[in-house]
Amino acid sequence: MDQGTAIVLITIAALLGITATVAIVGRRDREVEEGAESPFAVSSEGMTACRHCGRGNLVTDDVCLYCGTPLPNHEEFG
Repeated sequence: MDQGTAIVLITIAALLGITATVAIVGRRDREVEEGAESPFAVSSEGMTACRHCGRGNLVTDDVCLYCGTPLPNHEEFG
């Protein structure tokens, strides 16, 4: 097999890999849009959402670990 043939075969294999990856990601996105459950477990118990960035922080945290915004006091919700 000469170099030209090898390059063509490698290019075809790469394109097939890219096509398969795009198909898999597209299928996963369609399933999420249709309301399918995520395969990843998520628990928000004991978490406080940051009002600025929306990320979860422990209820014992005073400031957001991600953006530094002060978190609401729990007395506010009493």
